[in-house]
Amino acid sequence: MKKLISYILTIIMCISMAGCSSAGSITTFTAAVEKMPTNFDPQIATSPRDLLVINNIFDGLFDTINGETVKNIAEDYTISADGRTYTITVKQDNIFSCRGKHKDEYNGKQVTAHDFVFALNRVLNPKTHSPYIDSYSNIASVTATDDYTLVIQLKTADFNFTEKLAMPASFPCNEDFFYLTGGAYGLSLDNILSNGPFKLNYLDTEGGNATILRVDENEKGIARIRLKQIDTNLQADSYLNEEISAYLSHSSLDTVFAETSTKEFDSGNISLVFNMNNAVFSNENIRKALGWYAYSFINSGANMQAVDACGQLFPGTITLAGRYITDIITAQSPEYMNVDPKRMIQQGLNELGITKIPSATILMPNDSIYTLVYENINQLWQKNLGQFFTIEYIPTAQLKQRVQQGNFDMAFLPLTPDNSTPYGLLDIFAGRNTYLDNVINSAKSKADQNDAITDIATAQDIIIGTAMAVPMGSEKTVFYYRNYFDSIYVDPFSGVINLKYTVVK
Repeated sequence: MKKLISYILTIIMCISMAGCSSAGSITTFTAAVEKMPTNFDPQIATSPRDLLVINNIFDGLFDTINGETVKNIAEDYTISADGRTYTITVKQDNIFSCRGKHKDEYNGKQVTAHDFVFALNRVLNPKTHSPYIDSYSNIASVTATDDYTLVIQLKTADFNFTEKLAMPASFPCNEDFFYLTGGAYGLSLDNILSNGPFKLNYLDTEGGNATILRVDENEKGIARIRLKQIDTNLQADSYLNEEISAYLSHSSLDTVFAETSTKEFDSGNISLVFNMNNAVFSNENIRKALGWYAYSFINSGANMQAVDACGQLFPGTITLAGRYITDIITAQSPEYMNVDPKRMIQQGLNELGITKIPSATILMPNDSIYTLVYENINQLWQKNLGQFFTIEYIPTAQLKQRVQQGNFDMAFLPLTPDNSTPYGLLDIFAGRNTYLDNVINSAKSKADQNDAITDIATAQDIIIGTAMAVPMGSEKTVFYYRNYFDSIYVDPFSGVINLKYTVVK
């Protein structure tokens, strides 16, 4: 009887997941989220769980596929000779999807250039309080010369502008519908007007479930996306138990998953970082002396065959105008690596008027492949510099949170930006050095790609050269997904999955 019940439950599970039987019967992709999404306003939302929904129920003028910006709702576009005017032809077969009391009026309504004008002007309006306003501040004007022709005038040329038009903040927003919602746009199922291949059909925040359905059932691709609320620490087990269709791992896993394909990304760099609000670690010579033993593992005594050393600040997946930043910029070994660390530590102590570094704690991740290397570096500090620190072992997720809160002295930290551009990483160091802030802002404002690259390289040299961060090794993110799915695209930094083009093999 127990075997019969177990068999029946297995069948039910396979039907509900639509992923246990033959590939031809698979219709659902189940994704895990730590919390259920609550905000579906593209011009406002920032959390990965919200953006997972938004990126699948909306379409923008452009899309990002494997780091490359491609046309989406843009049928065609031209750029003026001075790089300041973008004229974009909007496709005439894109329509909105709507539910609720306004569905008869708006469901199936054509998306026009006016919807992109209103969306971008919402972002630029300070009253919107859009977190994306800085990204679009170079826009001088946005107009629609007719229903399907959009003209965007920039203050200065921007070689990276099409990438910005692939961001959710530029997704269309119908002005009439927006005002009909009475300030509740994107905050409930009935107040969403989306134009992508999927629509949000069911949301249970208390029960931890959501369903996203394909608008046109006859279109090629998976029929639905299911969101399931699962604690981050339990998601690997959930994938192993075939409860979800994909799993993004930010740490090394020895588990062998059945029926699995993988994509591997250089998504972050392990770095030694200091709390520069701490009087001791605000001293550059102290940081350099400690960093001397950590930089790229050169003097750590680490087994270089067992770890992936790196002296670059930017992860390999970071892109700029469709090119990997590590193919454009190479970090130089900092000058302090040619100086005796004992001399630097003594100089720093003299500048501070102390004989040794006071009691301090260094945070170490307890779930990293590099833990033994970190411990070895700490032993070298003790042996060669006479500096003793307390070690606190905590999970990587908790360590990142402590550093973000400023609740730390030193840490071996996976430096992972929240987006795939070099600016996402450089912004982590904003506010620590006036000269650095000026260089970062200069890079963002450059119209010429080569000028921007020069500034980005300078910013990296400042961060590494003054030991604000000491790059050590590469962190790999692994995206596991069921091998009967194809054409899945994932942002290794935010974890947002693009399923618009996903099919079953």
